[in-house]
Amino acid sequence: MTDRRTVVGPGPGAVGALTGLVVALVALGPALARGYLLAYDLVGVPDQPLMARVLGTDGSVPRAVPNDLVVVLLSTVLPGDVVQKVLLLAVFVLGGWGVGRLMPTRLAGAVAAVTLTWNAYVAERLAIGHWGFLLGLAALPWAVGAGTAVRRGEPGAVPRLCLVLALTGLAGSTALVMVTLLVVVLLVGTGWRDRMRPLGWSLLTAFGAAAPWLVPALRQAGSLPTDPEGVTAFAARADTPLGLLPSLLTTGGIWNPAVWPAERGSTVVAVVTLLLVMTAVAAGAGPWRRTGGATATAVLAAGALGLVLAAAGAVPGLRDLLRSVVVHVPGGGLLRDGQKFAALAVLPLACCAGLAAQRARAHVTNGAWLLLVVPVAVLPSLAWGVHGRLDPATYPGSWRALRAEVERATDATPGAVAVFPFTYYRRYAWNHDHVVLDPLPRLLDADVVENDDLPLADRVVRGEDPRAARIRRALDDGADLAAALAAEDVRWVVEQRDQPDRTGQLARLSALPIVWSAGDLTLRRVPGPPVPPPDRQAPVGVVLGAVTLLAALGVVLLPRRWRRWYARAR
Repeated sequence: MTDRRTVVGPGPGAVGALTGLVVALVALGPALARGYLLAYDLVGVPDQPLMARVLGTDGSVPRAVPNDLVVVLLSTVLPGDVVQKVLLLAVFVLGGWGVGRLMPTRLAGAVAAVTLTWNAYVAERLAIGHWGFLLGLAALPWAVGAGTAVRRGEPGAVPRLCLVLALTGLAGSTALVMVTLLVVVLLVGTGWRDRMRPLGWSLLTAFGAAAPWLVPALRQAGSLPTDPEGVTAFAARADTPLGLLPSLLTTGGIWNPAVWPAERGSTVVAVVTLLLVMTAVAAGAGPWRRTGGATATAVLAAGALGLVLAAAGAVPGLRDLLRSVVVHVPGGGLLRDGQKFAALAVLPLACCAGLAAQRARAHVTNGAWLLLVVPVAVLPSLAWGVHGRLDPATYPGSWRALRAEVERATDATPGAVAVFPFTYYRRYAWNHDHVVLDPLPRLLDADVVENDDLPLADRVVRGEDPRAARIRRALDDGADLAAALAAEDVRWVVEQRDQPDRTGQLARLSALPIVWSAGDLTLRRVPGPPVPPPDRQAPVGVVLGAVTLLAALGVVLLPRRWRRWYARAR
């Protein structure tokens, strides 16, 4: 879509990458300092071990597969906290680079890069720790570029598109589903019969890239069914005074009010933001469709689809349909947090904004570059670590000592480890009192039983681990907790004494012998015989995903003469 003959010096793609880097430095700020970022689902730990949970072979719901595997592998060559920063920087640089390549000029590339990486979607998902979703957003423009090449019949375009899909699969299920939806819309349209083979290869690659989480999800046995209440709990919400649709149109609307940017609550800011979005689309969609043709139309259609999926959980008729899919279709739970699919609308907005800026330059020769600061002006709280939400923290020495002690203990007496108080999220004084998912399941090289019930302001979304459900029932019924733990093959309990214990759970564990204690952490032993190691599933999904990635890389890197043969064979 870019006419590089009109560009002298660095092209729009390079300018977009540089713009993304500058945006990253401003947005992340102190988060780039050494230390681990612990905010909601963004959980970094030192030297994360390669466990069955990471490979998706322990029988639990594969929520962080293969994301955690990517982190573990990268952590073999880089410190864990540095890996976190590299992945977050990649969101901004790759996203800016990719969307810049779709633009005709440096100004359009820079404005598109800022619009893609500085918006409410990025702010809210960054604050809640969904870095995989953001990498999916960054992959969208690369899929558009490769898909456009396929539509044009360029040699080697299909392998490049498959490589984009395979690499996106490393960012997790949501990222891959978003990019796959976009690719399908790109390749299906006028003359779609001529693109059946590329579409088939793309879908085959997408299934292969999904194998690390899809295979464990399909062969799960014993997990509780997905709670239908999650559809309502995770439905998009109005984070502006203007209502749900304007909130989604301005790229916001996540379900969790705790991560909404403060300025989104201002009516003036909300109206100005909505007017800016409408102006960008009105001014940029026409030029984009004239230069981009069917590709631009397809990306706009994918954006509309993304908005429909984002709003589905909040619309009465669609909500019932979505609830049926979530409960009865394997993997349907991917759709319950529908607002994440608003990323599909962020991409066309960024492209329209870039072309609108280029159009404005024809009328305002000097000062057109000031349009770069417009997204920042209406959302200043994204700056400097999302307004202080991302502050690096250092784990106390007692945490590393606990890991070593648990490893010795489970080697001597095998069994699962439970963490008390039995809650999902924590607040630590050493982590600036930020809410964070319990880090111990990632830190300990053991089978950790955690309470996967998700407490929200107005309800509790039931978890899917039957062991955790039975332990919760024992806590609620006042049953013998030690016996309940032993029945679930739990032989070790970690107490976090610095966490709220409103129901007196720790007191009920006081009869269990203490084998180690330091700081606010205590390790207790649950009486009972050693537990035989569980039957682990073979990592079939991870192997299939790796084969898919290697195959895509191999085809792209084939010598030119083999590419010419491939093009003739098509």
